Amino acid sequence: MPRPLKPLDPAKGPADWFGAELRHHRQSKGLSQSELGERVFVSGSEIGKIETAARRCPLDLARRLDQALDTGGVLERSWPLIAAESDKSVRESDSSRRSGLNVDDHPLVGEMLESQSSTGPGDSLDRRSFLATSAGLVVGAALADSTVASKSLLPTDLMTQIDQIAAACVQMANQRNIGRADLARLGAVHDLYQSIDYQYGGGLVYERLNAIADASAAMLDGSCPDRLRPTLINTVAKLRLLAGWTAFDMCDHASGQRHFAAAERLAIRAENTSLTAYVHYCQARQLQHLRHNRDAVDVLRLAQQRLDRHSTPGTKAVLEATIAPSLAALGDRTGADAALTKATDAFERMIPGDEPSWISWIDQAELAAQFGRVYRDFARQDRAFAEQAATWTRRAVDGFDEGMQRSSVLNQVGLCSAWFLAGEADAALEIGAGLLGNADRVHSARIRERIVNLGRDAQACAGRSDVDDFINEITSI
Repeated sequence: MPRPLKPLDPAKGPADWFGAELRHHRQSKGLSQSELGERVFVSGSEIGKIETAARRCPLDLARRLDQALDTGGVLERSWPLIAAESDKSVRESDSSRRSGLNVDDHPLVGEMLESQSSTGPGDSLDRRSFLATSAGLVVGAALADSTVASKSLLPTDLMTQIDQIAAACVQMANQRNIGRADLARLGAVHDLYQSIDYQYGGGLVYERLNAIADASAAMLDGSCPDRLRPTLINTVAKLRLLAGWTAFDMCDHASGQRHFAAAERLAIRAENTSLTAYVHYCQARQLQHLRHNRDAVDVLRLAQQRLDRHSTPGTKAVLEATIAPSLAALGDRTGADAALTKATDAFERMIPGDEPSWISWIDQAELAAQFGRVYRDFARQDRAFAEQAATWTRRAVDGFDEGMQRSSVLNQVGLCSAWFLAGEADAALEIGAGLLGNADRVHSARIRERIVNLGRDAQACAGRSDVDDFINEITSI
């Protein structure tokens, strides 16, 4: 029996009104959420989230919904209202963050700053200054101009705080006794650096994380209570993995592979099959970037085998969606299509609370990005697929929020490629000019390489003077 739909209250605000209006028109047409989703190329769960105001509807989707439901354009006309509401929420959130953080109110900090001294091994004598620095980093990251990610253009105090945290972590590795507070600090540092990597790219934390990861590995030789040893191993594994990912993002592939290999060994030692699968995912992404697609497929298949009965819909969706582009690049169109179908089916069955933490970033935009990658490879073999490549990649670009700048820029590069492959040079050059004008937006050598590689697909429109000038310009980056 299907679950009853959540009651809607249109009076709560523009997004709720928009969702109620969407549900009214959908039900008037006798369509389920999944049936409507198929008509507008999104999942049924995406329709449900928009109806309940859990997710803002992109403008291009509002237009497709109007067309599919024959609404007379009501959703597109009301879209500016929900956009304005979202902008207001962002401004209010920023205002709240600017008021500062009280470290004593944070649950993790409260535990680490407990008034009664602990006699356990590894307790820090300088917890408060370290945690105040960590809290300051959160504020600094929130205040940093989201349109600027070049190291030289970020606030000096933010870079100073990052340096201080790195130095504190390296110093912590000199301790021979490891306690609960040390592990809590390491976990907090991982989360903070990961948030910076997500938004700005690996360049801001790459060198510091390399030092932190190596230092944390030395902590494995220290004295640690048996009950804390599994947490220590898992925390060091995650730091090595993040160090590997940021090294990959900066195209230091030797360091990336070194950290990935260490993270894999530690995850297996901890019998953490989910983390092991995540390591394999990251390894495969590096192999794909280096165009070792057959090796990437083998690594991802190994991840699936190791997960086995521990697999969840989210892990299935991620691994199948990542396998698909490699199969497409290898010319296996049937296999790539099958992998995308499996990924979509698994995505529909995801229950976020039941998924491992590393699946938290998977959403409709990420799935659309994988479709775009696959269809771009199809288009390189048959230009008839170029329009589909552009459509899927544009949906991905529209779906990434400001907290995922690197993903957004990578997909803008992909959209530029798709338009070149489709013979739409003007559309491609418009995006390309924006990419060149904002080269410092995300501090990622991987993105710079992807921009340079646009020259390959731009050859489809070569012969036009403006296209030839663009190719010459990007090769000089």
